[in-house]
Amino acid sequence: MRMMKMTAIAAACAATWAAAPSGASAADEVKTLRIGTWLPAHHLIVAGIIKPWADAIEAETDGALKFEIMTSPLGPPPAQFDLLLDQAFDVGYGVSGHNVGRFTMTQVMDLPFASPDPWSGSAAAWQTYERFGDQYGEHEGAHIVGLFTHSNPNINMAKGRIETIADLEGKTIRVGGGVTGRIMSQLGATPVQLPPTEAQTAMARGVADGITFPTESIDFFGITPVITSITRIPGGLYTDTFWVAFNQASWDGLSPEQQAAVEKHSGMAIALLAGWAWTNGDRIGEAALNEAGVEFITLPEEEVAIAKERLADMETEWLAEAEKRGLDGQEILDYARRMVKDYSAYKVVNTPN
Repeated sequence: MRMMKMTAIAAACAATWAAAPSGASAADEVKTLRIGTWLPAHHLIVAGIIKPWADAIEAETDGALKFEIMTSPLGPPPAQFDLLLDQAFDVGYGVSGHNVGRFTMTQVMDLPFASPDPWSGSAAAWQTYERFGDQYGEHEGAHIVGLFTHSNPNINMAKGRIETIADLEGKTIRVGGGVTGRIMSQLGATPVQLPPTEAQTAMARGVADGITFPTESIDFFGITPVITSITRIPGGLYTDTFWVAFNQASWDGLSPEQQAAVEKHSGMAIALLAGWAWTNGDRIGEAALNEAGVEFITLPEEEVAIAKERLADMETEWLAEAEKRGLDGQEILDYARRMVKDYSAYKVVNTPN
């Protein structure tokens, strides 16, 4: 009788195993990976890009591959790539420009006026990296699964109005990093580098006259109350290239089926998520700014031409760095520009000619 009971139990277990989803047939086959983060859970990068990406992969694998987004940062933003390499977490994301000189080739979209919108900028960043990234050798120890850019930054002023490039003379502008600081300096302003959480106080106290930021970020960091005017720069004055990556050992620890599931929802899928996230974030931010009565100004075409001329040497230097590394920088740049054109969010359709 005891033998018959054991046989029945074994048969039931076998039936349960067979009926389980192919990707999660047993508890010990479920793999959970930790995602390092340095932003709050409600920030659009986490809520609009990283979490939907992770959820899509979990669904694709029927729960065999799960992700745990950490609730607190293990280090500041510039430390994220090294934390990933040190296996402090399995998956991470970060801003390439936070590590100056480390990801220069990957940052082709960071050049002035390279990224006119987050859709084409993100798509071009990924497509260009997918084609040329193996030649860069900039991410050893990690497996890059996505790149994306933020939306167009504006010049957001607490004091004064920017209608021409000359209006930047004598203005102190808060910037987030060295590249943006150089851009502001070459356009005539005095850059001051401050964390975004200190920007409102700095402008309220007169330490800074304005800040370079996408519309979304002005609202998110609570800077709206001190802003009086915003100058849009057609074509995108600059952008930051973000990376999403696995530690190489964590990636190698995935089964081929799990790797395929990740790849299916990465690359251009991440670029698509970024386009939606930044567009929607900007829409919310602009609504708050309009409600506050902030004036929006668009820099005239002739002034944009002046800005491009003053910043042209940054492209020249990037090309020189590519040559120094034995890369055909012009080919990379031309390809990136073609991808921007192909994936532009501002194409005119449904009209003759």
